[in-house]
Amino acid sequence: MVLTKIRSLAFTAAFLANVSFLSAKELNLWFVPWSADSPMKTVGPGWAKERLPSMLPKDVTVASDFGPPIYQDGQQKFLVQGRRGIPDVIEGVLEGMISYQRANLLEPVNEQFDKWPDKSEFYDSVIKALTINGKLYGVPYNTNVRVLLYRKDLLEKDNISVPKTWDELLQAAASISEKEPGVAGLGLCTKQGSVRAFQEFISFFFQVNGAENPFAFDEGTKKWKVSTTGEKLATVLKLYHDAFQGGAKAPCNLNTRGNDYQALDTDYINGKTAMVPMGPWIYGRRGEGDVPKKVLEEETGVAPLPLPPGGKQATYLEVKPIMINAFTKDKTDAWDLVKALTSKEYVALNCKTEGVNPPRKDVAESPDFKDNWWQQAFVGQLPTGVALAAVNWGLVITDITDAIQEVIYDKKSPDDAAKTLFQKMQDRANNNQL
Repeated sequence: MVLTKIRSLAFTAAFLANVSFLSAKELNLWFVPWSADSPMKTVGPGWAKERLPSMLPKDVTVASDFGPPIYQDGQQKFLVQGRRGIPDVIEGVLEGMISYQRANLLEPVNEQFDKWPDKSEFYDSVIKALTINGKLYGVPYNTNVRVLLYRKDLLEKDNISVPKTWDELLQAAASISEKEPGVAGLGLCTKQGSVRAFQEFISFFFQVNGAENPFAFDEGTKKWKVSTTGEKLATVLKLYHDAFQGGAKAPCNLNTRGNDYQALDTDYINGKTAMVPMGPWIYGRRGEGDVPKKVLEEETGVAPLPLPPGGKQATYLEVKPIMINAFTKDKTDAWDLVKALTSKEYVALNCKTEGVNPPRKDVAESPDFKDNWWQQAFVGQLPTGVALAAVNWGLVITDITDAIQEVIYDKKSPDDAAKTLFQKMQDRANNNQL
């Protein structure tokens, strides 16, 4: 009799253990800064391991593989396999979010967000940037704009003023390339298909196009149309062309043509480039050695992007959202994960570690951010930031970076490359590819 009871108790315990195991849920999270070689690679997963168990339901865990380490690769992979429900939650850039929404891969979070007590802590501008046709498709965990970083020590040494115009930028960069051995005056991201290359280009373009997107929605036809000119595109492409002309005295190092953002950032923090259009994340790399620490903490100045003739002060506004896969089987748990990753606690950790700007008022108004010179230098330029129009930018990014390649390698003149680019943009609009 006793033996029977013992067996019964053992069976019950085993059954309950199996039920508990079967009911446990593991969410897949793709988070580029947690898988790429970035300041958050150890900080993020470490925070998740320590803090998420208390922020998520007790039966929910998060997988330790955080997805592809490059945004372009992650975007392409998600567009192909997202309908399988993997990942459940994805972090990304605004361009990616728009593409995912167009592919019907994202779950709107209006209802959940409206019920969240933290809703009022987010700036209206960043929430607006993530809203398409009245629906919110992600919650922001950081934001930033592009400015000009410059080596103030080199400019002072060579008696060069901080450039305020494109002509001054090119002249100053060429002078530094000539006078400073091993240092390029200017660094630009020019890799074909690169998100960063596009973000830099669109920053310069916004200045030429009156702080307006190259596409506008026509309420009459209910379609997107091109809202710029070939001449304006040629103006920006000429900047790229001129940046790589002049041989050894060129503003940019010819050997860096085709470089992506990893090389651009690394060259700046190691003193190989004097000026770069850049966001605040670069400050997070000051812990990578004595040279990066000195360059970023002591020798770097921050200024608005120089302007073209007749240009308007404007720049690309980046908003990074956390999004829910529309095909996840665990939407409620996925929303809990979104809340954790956009909480005051995590936003503060992320923005402080990477040096980026918080989208939450309670974080931005804390002493760590309000009294921080780096934060304030970028926050001061946030009002000039322009959010992207809600078009599918994937094909347009390819078109733009193709044009950049044509002019930096001198395969086409800026005018001819602009004519081709403008026609491609017209075709995208006319063929409903936006």
